[in-house]
Amino acid sequence: MLFALALPALPIGCTADEKPSAPPPPAPVVRTPEPRAHLKEVRGDVKLKRATGDEWLDASAGLPLFENDKVRTSAGASARVIFPNGGLVNLGEEALIGIAETRPRPGMERTDLTVLRGQVDAALETPATQSLSVSTPSATIQAGREIVFR
Repeated sequence: MLFALALPALPIGCTADEKPSAPPPPAPVVRTPEPRAHLKEVRGDVKLKRATGDEWLDASAGLPLFENDKVRTSAGASARVIFPNGGLVNLGEEALIGIAETRPRPGMERTDLTVLRGQVDAALETPATQSLSVSTPSATIQAGREIVFR
């Protein structure tokens, strides 16, 4: 004796009255943060601490710097930080800086930096369209042209 069984073609987990659910939406695209600056001309013992890490790493020329990263120079060391807008900051020995979160300003390319210790020399390539904001533990200074902080 042979039996035949006919079943309607339904996706597993659905009843005859239900329609299959739509596939889940695609996962959101995770954007890689844009570097706020790059290290250049690293001389001597220069360290980098990523905002996402706890360790001080050896720094080298060409490394990208992101928001809230910190750069530290030791005695006799120096480094240059170049910003995408052409601004630059020279770190002297025994300096400690942080790449601050930049708040865009219409029509003005802006660079924000926190100087926690040491000497920093800064220059803007085109001061008419650039802004540099330097914060210290006790003050914030905004400027154009060449500036020196001690």
